[in-house]
Amino acid sequence: MTCTGCALLCEDIDVRDGEVRHACRIGTAHILNRQQIDPMVDQEVVDIDDAIRHAAALLADAERPMFLGFGNSITETQAAGVRLAEKIGAGIDPCSVHTSLIDDIVHSRVRTCTLPEVRDQADVILFWGADPMNTHPRLMSGYAYYPRGKNRQHGWEEDRTAIAIDVRRSHTASICKSVHEIIPGRDVEFIDALMLALRNKVPKTVYDSKRVLKLAGTLKKAEFGVIFAGSGLVGSVPRDAIIRLMDELNEFSDFRILPLFSQYNLRSIATAAACEHSGGCTPTPASLHDADCLLCVGFDLASSLPQACDIDASIIVIDPSETLTAGCADVVIPCAAGGVDLAGTAVRMDGTKIDLPSITKTGQTGAGARISDLSIMNRLLEAV
Repeated sequence: MTCTGCALLCEDIDVRDGEVRHACRIGTAHILNRQQIDPMVDQEVVDIDDAIRHAAALLADAERPMFLGFGNSITETQAAGVRLAEKIGAGIDPCSVHTSLIDDIVHSRVRTCTLPEVRDQADVILFWGADPMNTHPRLMSGYAYYPRGKNRQHGWEEDRTAIAIDVRRSHTASICKSVHEIIPGRDVEFIDALMLALRNKVPKTVYDSKRVLKLAGTLKKAEFGVIFAGSGLVGSVPRDAIIRLMDELNEFSDFRILPLFSQYNLRSIATAAACEHSGGCTPTPASLHDADCLLCVGFDLASSLPQACDIDASIIVIDPSETLTAGCADVVIPCAAGGVDLAGTAVRMDGTKIDLPSITKTGQTGAGARISDLSIMNRLLEAV
C-alpha cells in the first residue's frame, strides 16, 4: 500500500487488522484517523446532497470565486477541480510557498532529480530551512542519508556529508556534520556570501567568513549534491536568488534541488497552477481578499491565516477531517481520504507518478459512508 501522509508517498505500507506496519508516526496517524465531520450549511447539520446543492448555488452566483488547496487530493480530483474552475472563471491557488520552486523545476530553470537518484548518487546533501526528521521521518532512512545506494555503498559513515542550514538548530541538524544558523531576515546575505566564497572571494558579511569559505569548499567538491528546500528557504528567499545560487553551484559541481513539502499531491496541482499562469488554464481573477467565494479542498485556511473567518466571502470546505475553517464555513462537505478510503493517482515530491490503491474500505459504504472529493467535484460541475 502507499501512504499519503506526506509527499514521500512510501509504497511499502502494510495494514492488517487495524495495525499499520512500516509507516512513520505521521503516516500511521493519517491512515488510522477516523475523525469525520458532518455535512453542514450555516453550521447546521444537513444531508450531504443538500450541502452539495448549496455549495453549487454559492459557486454559480459568485463573481470572483477562488479555489484553495487540492494538495491533499488525488490527481483525478484536481483535474475535475481545474475543469470546474474553468467553467465558472475561478482561480486556483495551492496555497504553498513551494509553488514557485515547483514551477521553476517544471520549466527547467533549476536542476532537479528523483529520490532514488539521491539514494544512489548524492554525496553532499543540504537540508535548507527543512527538518525532515519531524516532517518526513522516512526521508533520511529511505533516500537522503542512511541508505546504501548504487554509488554510495558506505552510506552516511563515509559516502555522504549532510549539512543543515536553518534559523534554528533543528532535530535534523543533530545528525549533520556541519550546521549553519541563518539570522532571520538575512537569508539572501548568506546566499550572496556563499556565492562569493564559491569564487574564492572572502565575503564581507555578518556571518563567519571562514565557515562560509569552508562550506563553499565542501560544495565545490561534491560529485552529486542535493538541496532539500524546506519552507524556511523558499518562504524566505526570492525565487531569483535560489536560481542564481543553483546556477553558481553548477559552475563548479553537479547540484540538484528538491522541494520538501508535506501535502502528498502538491506537485501535481502546483504543475496545474503553472499551466494556469502560462495561459493554458483560466487566469486567477482575484486575490484571496478580493474573492467573494472561497472553495477550500483539503486545505485548512484558518490554520494558516487566523483572520480567515473574517474574510468577506462565502467559504465552502471539502475535507475528510475536522478543521478550524469548517468551524466558520458556510458549507461543509465531508469526503473520503485519498489513498486511504479512495484509490487514485498522485505525483511524488520528485515528480514520479504513483498509483494509490485504497488502504481501507471503512467509510465508503454503510451509515458512515463518505463519498469521494472526485464525486463531489463532478456533481458540482453538473450543477453549476
